[in-house]
Amino acid sequence: MSDRQPTDHKLLPTNEPLRISVRRLRWFRAAFEKFAAEIGAEIGCNFCIDDEKLAATFVSWLRAVERQKPSDKSARKDYFEFAAGLMLREFTGNLPLQALSVPTIAAPDSAAAFWPEGYVCTLFCLTVHAAATEQEFKDRPDLASAFDDLRHWWSFRENIREDNRFSIGFLQLLLGHQPDWSMPDVFRARLNKEISNIEPQSGSPARKD
Repeated sequence: MSDRQPTDHKLLPTNEPLRISVRRLRWFRAAFEKFAAEIGAEIGCNFCIDDEKLAATFVSWLRAVERQKPSDKSARKDYFEFAAGLMLREFTGNLPLQALSVPTIAAPDSAAAFWPEGYVCTLFCLTVHAAATEQEFKDRPDLASAFDDLRHWWSFRENIREDNRFSIGFLQLLLGHQPDWSMPDVFRARLNKEISNIEPQSGSPARKD
């Protein structure tokens, strides 16, 4: 488990459930701006945010979330994690954040120093996911030790240049779960895999040799 946890940072306050607030552009924009400023102060880095790219990130993410939203309520918790991965995919695809200076406080061998923009966007998605999961399911997800391993961040940055879907698997990896690298952006594939692993299947008795 990583020493840093997504619950270390507080999101912009809201009177609504987070799952609703995060679907509102005004809150999403304000929350990300506040988050980026706080992380920037923590690592000693100034950031510039492109409002148009941030809005495009939000719209693309919301459409992607609605497109694959499962009807099965038992899959709701898993979908929260998947939605966070989709958010990271849109952030890395649009990258609305630009570092204006080199981080002066972050450790030289840290993800924050290696890729400050990706670090902030990833941590924001993880923080939103952790806060929403705790609120909805009374569960606090922890970050895996992979979060502190610069090799994973290097692989993350290199691979999304060829296939941005890698972002979804990377977020799952940071949460300690084994990603489906073949179809990381298809939630149905994960459900079908789980169903196929149930034996014996309904109506088909197990074969006896």
